[in-house]
Amino acid sequence: MTASPITPSGAAAGRPSGILISALRRRGQERFSGTLRLDGNPGGTVTMRDGRIVAAATPASPGPESLLLRSGRIAEPEWSRAFAAAAPAGRLPDELVERGLLGEVGVEVLARTAVVDALFAMALTGVHTCTVEHAGAAGPGPLVPVEPGLETDRLLREITRRLEVADGWRVLDLTVRSRPRVVRNEPDQIVDPARREVLGRVNGRRTPRDIAFTLGRGLFPVMSDLATLLQDGFISLTEAPTPPPAPPEHPVVPPPGPARLDASELPRRYRNGNAPTA
Repeated sequence: MTASPITPSGAAAGRPSGILISALRRRGQERFSGTLRLDGNPGGTVTMRDGRIVAAATPASPGPESLLLRSGRIAEPEWSRAFAAAAPAGRLPDELVERGLLGEVGVEVLARTAVVDALFAMALTGVHTCTVEHAGAAGPGPLVPVEPGLETDRLLREITRRLEVADGWRVLDLTVRSRPRVVRNEPDQIVDPARREVLGRVNGRRTPRDIAFTLGRGLFPVMSDLATLLQDGFISLTEAPTPPPAPPEHPVVPPPGPARLDASELPRRYRNGNAPTA
């Protein structure tokens, strides 16, 4: 295994997505085969073959497994059986098709969706450094690769388009770290069912990434729906107003009763319980 760092140059170096885009463009032109390990917040990996991108993964967006299981397209027991039977041999996509869990087109769409969304998520959150590992290093390959791979230039155009859309979200103060809350809970007023699902997961604590993993959807479509919900007044990114503190509770003072005299204060003839004589 050989490794070499990549340092961006030019205008790309000043953007959060600069290192990622520079690295992909350069390795695409070199017809690189291997893995790019991207250090960022949180970073991720990109697998390439002959300059084409066949897989990408990051903790910032759901991968193929989450996209299938969290969305309910495949039950977890079925996935587990297919994974155990085929993943060690690197033939999980074929196994999913043979078991009737996905069609060939479904596998292709799944793989492409995961790659594009992972690259967008890494570009949006930023990459600090990139280390190159050439093909031949030991280790398992991607679970559901894109075959024969995506052309780098075409993929970069799509990522750039999505980043331009994300520029509009920043005007709304919507970021991957936002924690939206519901201010207008009227799901019947929302035509798009996917958008209704997103609204149902907003609780003031979940970030867009959390919602994406919960629903088994990509980060980009979830953030797009959040932006629309924000503009339509269903959610807010500001904290809920803090209610005024309750007035302090004063202890209840019982009303005064009849005065009780100490025995020492009584006249001598009363002290032993003797009544006065007439």
